[in-house]
Amino acid sequence: MDNWITRRRLLQVGALAAAAVPLAGCVRSPSSAPGPGQGPVAEGGVEYLPVPIDVVPYPKNITFTVSLPGRSPVTLSGHYWYNADALRNNIRCPAIVELNPYRCRDGTMYVDSKMHPWFAYNNYLVFRVDLQGSGNSDGTLTDEYTDEELSYCVQVINQVAALPFCDGNVGMMGESWSAINSLMVAARSDCPAALKAIVVNCGSDDRYNDDVHYLGGAMMMDNVGWASSMFGWLPAPPDPAIVGERWKEMWRKRIQGMRFWFEQWGSHQTRDSYWSATSVRDHYGDVKVPVFIMSGWQDGYKNPVDHVVRGLGELGLPVVGMLGPYGHRYPFDGYPGPRVDWLRYVTSHWWDRWLKGTKPDPAAQLPQLTVWMGESREPDPLPDYDDTGRWVAEDQAWMSRTKPQTYFLGSDGVLSDATPAAGRVDSGATDLTGAGAPLNIGTALLETSSFGSAPNSDLPRDQSEDDRQSITFDSAPLAGDLECFGYPVVRLNLECDTPISSLAVRVTEVSPESAASHLVSYTFFNLVYRDGDQAQPKPVGPGIFSVDVPLNIIGHVFKSGWKLRVAISPFSFPAMWQAPRIPAVTVHTGPVSGHSPSALILPRREPRPEDAGMAALLPARTTYVDPEQYVPILETIREGSHQRQVERVVVDGIEGTLVRKNFDSGRAVFGGALDNLLVDVNASENFQILDDRPLSQTGFTHYETTLERGDWQVRVVTDTRVWSEDTPSEGPVFRYTADVQGFIGDEPFERNRVEGTIPRRWV
Repeated sequence: MDNWITRRRLLQVGALAAAAVPLAGCVRSPSSAPGPGQGPVAEGGVEYLPVPIDVVPYPKNITFTVSLPGRSPVTLSGHYWYNADALRNNIRCPAIVELNPYRCRDGTMYVDSKMHPWFAYNNYLVFRVDLQGSGNSDGTLTDEYTDEELSYCVQVINQVAALPFCDGNVGMMGESWSAINSLMVAARSDCPAALKAIVVNCGSDDRYNDDVHYLGGAMMMDNVGWASSMFGWLPAPPDPAIVGERWKEMWRKRIQGMRFWFEQWGSHQTRDSYWSATSVRDHYGDVKVPVFIMSGWQDGYKNPVDHVVRGLGELGLPVVGMLGPYGHRYPFDGYPGPRVDWLRYVTSHWWDRWLKGTKPDPAAQLPQLTVWMGESREPDPLPDYDDTGRWVAEDQAWMSRTKPQTYFLGSDGVLSDATPAAGRVDSGATDLTGAGAPLNIGTALLETSSFGSAPNSDLPRDQSEDDRQSITFDSAPLAGDLECFGYPVVRLNLECDTPISSLAVRVTEVSPESAASHLVSYTFFNLVYRDGDQAQPKPVGPGIFSVDVPLNIIGHVFKSGWKLRVAISPFSFPAMWQAPRIPAVTVHTGPVSGHSPSALILPRREPRPEDAGMAALLPARTTYVDPEQYVPILETIREGSHQRQVERVVVDGIEGTLVRKNFDSGRAVFGGALDNLLVDVNASENFQILDDRPLSQTGFTHYETTLERGDWQVRVVTDTRVWSEDTPSEGPVFRYTADVQGFIGDEPFERNRVEGTIPRRWV
């Protein structure tokens, strides 16, 4: 991505955010911006929208004063794009607002400049505001989506609506963090009357299951990695060019107030009220405005698109959704392609409709749910390609049209439509247990979300090696194409000898040419929630039990000649945090103990007549504003890079596996609205586990951020570490340390250290 951070994580991760890669990571050769009266300028398949900079100049700075009862007021800092001709002629415009902690100047202005000037050109005011304790705003950010944050969002919207140059109508939008708080604000009891519609890109309606913390009740690597990303990002200082001489005082308070959010995320291991209170999935009926929600198949936020469309649609509330081929990006800027001309569409068919009261052309209207149907392909970790497939038309009633396609799991490792005889497959037969067993199954799996940032290698690799270490079941080559839309379900009859254990369940397709295994869908599933209640876990006891494991939603055509594969493992390193003990897992096939046979159930879709017009509605092209009109790259001192390495290591004489990830933004100077600011961000994340020692899993990170402008030279260095130990009194626990230090020039300025212990009760 093109801004510093994403929901998935800084520069990466396969990324975290609003979402993106740091500014310096998007260096390219300069291009001339379209001038007044020019049409779009084509470059590299992109048509630049003609936004003259004299009509939409650099954004203006603005502040908002917000408060909560009994607390001192807080000043939030931001800026807004505007149409100079409209303001000069006293034309009052509707507004679009986005609030997140990703630093709206040196963090997101580059990627914001691709779209927000276009909205401004079409007579919208577009506000980007730093949340409290981030960027150039006062206060302290203590967690994601606190009541304080959401109340401040409400207050900012009300203040924007009351500005003399705003017509009182406001939309809210965002990607990742700001997508999620947009949906939450829309469902609050104090949702502003001025708020008329929202856009949610790569956001979630369920913080526990479909974010970066837990998946199917299993703790994800990102519960550590994302906490470390925010710890590395938030303590960067305010810019004296914006806040003046107060910057040192603000910076000192910010560093002193830093918390390591793994403390609360690791403590709430079940879906308790901490998660459910702000998860809109639990109260769709409270949403008060129309919702446009989007994501892509390579993103970790695809399930909420369907959930929100069905949840709001069934209540008769206005909602539309889009599921594209790309990763954690907007539809106009994502990889893999094809990308779409979304900016012009969302302006005329969404914002104009709900904020200006116009009636869009019904012939150009997308369906309630627009879905990309990809086709079988060889696995390719590089996202810089256009997927093969087509767009199709769906709606909230899609489940009533799909038909189950069932393949039974046989003890001979075969998937078949014929019910097999009773049998069993043990994890021990696949070398998953026993002394010295490597716990590195899963290193080929995408770690939750793709940046979709070419040429970074952040898509799933060939799954064959992981498959060889898993319990697998293969079908015969398909006799014809199988089109699926919905949630694959793997029904399993199981035995497990440990009270707490999680499974990684994958559905892949095997190439008839290369025998490579391409990941289609997966999930993690904590067996303590086998009864379906994620707030009331139950330890696994002796005996056979049955569980239906729903995988992530898919839109996919399995092509003739390809094989289907189900792969099951109690490990998935590093994406799933390992259980304290190595389990022995047995899959029972055929009818057993009164349970239906273990099976893969795919949601088969039949083509619809409505599909025929989709190609004309979504031609394979994209448009956006040339961002270097607003944030030109004046000098590239070091190119950025994104590296991921898996290596075998020896620690104290014990072999293990280490996954190293380095996200280097490069080092560059940005002009224009950033006024010759040097930006340099380097993030290193490492996850390690030793063979046959699941409690040895450790995550440790190092972040360095440097900002310079003239004599102002600052640097922030953070280090975090999370690991587990087995204690005599509490049993397995998490321990963590997090250190932050700020420097002015080479002189230490302020530092802080956070550390703690969390019992491991259910993970």
